[in-house]
Amino acid sequence: MVQRGFDVITIGAATIDAFVWAKEFREVKSRVFPTGVGECFSLGSKIDIDKFVQTTGGGATNCAATFANFKLKTACVTRVGDDLFGEGIVRDLKRHGIGTDLVMVVKDERTAFSTILVVPSGERTVLVYRGASERFDPAEIAWPKLKTKWFYVTNLAGNLAMLERIVKTAKRAKAQVLYNPGKADIRRGIGHLRTLLGGVAVLDLNREEAAELTGKPLGEVKEMLRGLQKITRGIVLLTDGDRGGYYFDGKRMLFAKPRDIKALNRTGAGDAFGSGFLVGWMKKKEPVFALQLGTENAEGVIQKIGAKAGLLTDMPSVKTLAQVKVKVI
Repeated sequence: MVQRGFDVITIGAATIDAFVWAKEFREVKSRVFPTGVGECFSLGSKIDIDKFVQTTGGGATNCAATFANFKLKTACVTRVGDDLFGEGIVRDLKRHGIGTDLVMVVKDERTAFSTILVVPSGERTVLVYRGASERFDPAEIAWPKLKTKWFYVTNLAGNLAMLERIVKTAKRAKAQVLYNPGKADIRRGIGHLRTLLGGVAVLDLNREEAAELTGKPLGEVKEMLRGLQKITRGIVLLTDGDRGGYYFDGKRMLFAKPRDIKALNRTGAGDAFGSGFLVGWMKKKEPVFALQLGTENAEGVIQKIGAKAGLLTDMPSVKTLAQVKVKVI
């Protein structure tokens, strides 16, 4: 029996997030934007800010906070600069009860920083300086210390050598991997990712990422799920913003519809969904329950400012979870 020091170890980015609200931020529909909608304001003007909030963020720290909230023994593998922002991130991890011995404080590098420009609807544009989080090197990691039941892997900035080492470490230790790839990871393409995805128990990505990875049109969600599941042979989660989330394990294909809740902020909703799902899966290995818990966790986040403020801290009641409708599709 392999001794497991942690229930979950998260691996990925740690950032400082600065949220900025201004009435002058506008949503403009146009085909010149990849998403069909742009966030705009007047060039050359000085804009008054209505509100400014600074928090910690990054997929690795956001997801670790969910696991720690549910009393799972959690550690975070991430890189921060030897600066005040890095100190703040480590301090916040400790405040949440998350192990920080695996956090790498790197001299001569800056901690990652994001500026989030929020429009009145709650949608946002994120300006990202990836800093220290962009340069993972497998040689830096104290691999013998990574004893856990689950690895929760977020954005690796396209470093597939790091993902390969995680998958091999997990296989050797009989641990499991949930992988939530970032844009740079996705851009490496299915040819580079195919073999590694076979070692992933849960693949979690959004609809746009799934379309890019599979080459399928955005509307062909079922075909994306089937194509990705054939590669992973595990569970595929596909999120579709405020429209809901999908699950496919090769047999059951499910859709979870969230409640109609006004969003103050959508940053961190994907992290909250994926980490909430994994908490539910670890507890019951029942997909409906896990989807409901992940959706509830995401709904909490979008009603608060910052990626951690609205995370669940207790298990919702059966009645509350039942408000998230899950159906077979």
